[in-house]
Amino acid sequence: MDSRTYKVGELARRSGVSVAALHYYEELGLLKPERHPDSGYRLYGPADLVRLQEIAVLKAMGFKLSAIGDLPAGSDGPREQSWKSALLRQSQQIESRMEELAAMRKLIESSLFSIEVNGEVVLEDMADFVRQLGDFDASRKGEARRAFFSDEELRRLPQPVETGPQAEAWAALLRGVRANLHRPPDAPESLELAHALLEYAEGAFGGDERLLERYWTFVRPEPGEPARAYGLDDEASAYIEAITDEYMRRRGGQ
Repeated sequence: MDSRTYKVGELARRSGVSVAALHYYEELGLLKPERHPDSGYRLYGPADLVRLQEIAVLKAMGFKLSAIGDLPAGSDGPREQSWKSALLRQSQQIESRMEELAAMRKLIESSLFSIEVNGEVVLEDMADFVRQLGDFDASRKGEARRAFFSDEELRRLPQPVETGPQAEAWAALLRGVRANLHRPPDAPESLELAHALLEYAEGAFGGDERLLERYWTFVRPEPGEPARAYGLDDEASAYIEAITDEYMRRRGGQ
């Protein structure tokens, strides 16, 4: 196999994977590039290219990066069983999704039939259609949570709230994030916001840092992916990570 190495920019151009995505894969432990002894630049070798190909294939098949990380990258025996189990789970998820899409198609056909029969849009029928679509979406989110978290973790997770003081506090924090996206992580406004976010998270998760980290991994979208939780798109998530990292770095240095 070719022993050539690539810097991150070269690999991005060669593979079509953005530099930001390559860095994110490294953060998750999916890629482990070496470092140039003098410059400190990342150097990606043949093994990294093979792993990047694996990641691309598995993402195309619908695997989340967190699930890909659970698959060993070696070539030993257990790897085959791990892949087999993961592929079987993915097949079951696809089958479930196909059944859901078939039910959604029936909903659409029923709505079309209603318009055909009545010669107009019946608001009651459309309202029922929207409600049932919402039920599908809520069911999918519940399945994703159950697939990611253990039963014990699900019991300890904070329940989502849409009204009341806690919801208002979170909404205010999200507005703060949006208003300060242009600021650097070390700006006073960013550090003040980071303090407020960490204080909120500590209260919501009862000080359970491991559960908080697991939840953040669950809701943090991958580069280019839409938000998994309201208000937490890739840009907002990256800013939150940057300011809280800077805040913790400074606090650790005190």
